[in-house]
Amino acid sequence: MRFHRMTTTEDCCWEACWEIYQSNFPSGERRLLPDQRRALEDDRYYCMAILQEDHVAGILFYWMLPPFLFAEYLAIGEAFKGRGIGTTVLSWLKQEPGRLILEIDPPIDTIAVRRMKFYKREGFVLNSYIHINLPLRVGEEELPLRVMTVGTILSKEEYDAFLSVLMTDLIQYGEGYRGE
Repeated sequence: MRFHRMTTTEDCCWEACWEIYQSNFPSGERRLLPDQRRALEDDRYYCMAILQEDHVAGILFYWMLPPFLFAEYLAIGEAFKGRGIGTTVLSWLKQEPGRLILEIDPPIDTIAVRRMKFYKREGFVLNSYIHINLPLRVGEEELPLRVMTVGTILSKEEYDAFLSVLMTDLIQYGEGYRGE
């Protein structure tokens, strides 16, 4: 397994990655293509294709936001699920600098509970903060999500700093942002 960083939608891996992205996340959590193109211009954004024998097996899109490393999107393609790729990706990601943070759906249904348990097995803990993420598309509703971190929960100050970065730096890559 290896990672390939994409910096443009013209990359040879882009179409397969975009398909995985589109099929694994709800509309309000996904950027439109023009917004994704703008995000790709930000040096802090790492849009990674996960390659298995030169086939796109999944995606890992994350932000280096010192002191945080925010894993915004991680998804494995259907044909590659159940092979331990997600575990390998997280092991690699935990070695990168920064306090590793990710968001999950509230653990209220079978899939969300299974996802939370997977992350817990990988050393993540569920934070108790009420976390409402703004939608990345006009007309979508705010998204109630939960925050997970490696090892220990975020202090209130750390959480507030993380939330501030989401609401000031990253929301600009959502639909409708005018830079005002």
